[in-house]
Amino acid sequence: MKLFIMHQANRDHSQVERRQKVVAMSQPMPVARWRLRRGADGLRMSRLRAMGTESFTWADLMRAPLAAAQVHVLYFPSRFQLPVDAVVTETLRIFGANTSTRTSVDFWDPTDDSFGEALALFNLRYPPALILTTGLRNLDASAGDPQDSLYCIGFSDKNLLGEPASIAEAVNIAHEILMRCDRKEIAGYIRGRRMSALLRAIGRGADVVLEEFLRFHPKLGLPGGFSLELG
Repeated sequence: MKLFIMHQANRDHSQVERRQKVVAMSQPMPVARWRLRRGADGLRMSRLRAMGTESFTWADLMRAPLAAAQVHVLYFPSRFQLPVDAVVTETLRIFGANTSTRTSVDFWDPTDDSFGEALALFNLRYPPALILTTGLRNLDASAGDPQDSLYCIGFSDKNLLGEPASIAEAVNIAHEILMRCDRKEIAGYIRGRRMSALLRAIGRGADVVLEEFLRFHPKLGLPGGFSLELG
């Protein structure tokens, strides 16, 4: 009888431990949060104390620059000072100088300690990469939650990024899509993975020849990491 009681106690203790482990594993971990900073060599971000369990996305990080622009262009350099970095940087500086104040251009500082985390917010595995995002400027207040109208268009094809003429064509097409198409409609199609409807909306809204756009293998993404690769 004494041996049975000991076995029963051990089983009860094991069950309690398993329940504690399940509870511990089910507890959501605090989400890392970041503050955007602008330095002499580009954008950087610093980590804040993790609080709460809500997701933190590129929309949260880029809130200030997005509020001031209708289209925001951002380049993540290779970190090796490759020829592609000089080509993209020079091409985008020219582009920025020849667009209105509704468009802003930024470059991420490759020496930022949090460079990798910044890439991850845009669902990027490695640089170089070029990202164009919808901004919050001139957003219709009656459109609902601004987050529902935010999306980005990314390019990471090395052949594209190494050629100024290709960069100009890809950025001009993406810029027109972000400027002219219904932002909430496009974001909704990305969220619902409705590829055909997405392409029709792009072609109709921005008067884009889809074949010209798709050959650059663009990736359309939402805050939170979800994305669709086209082409």
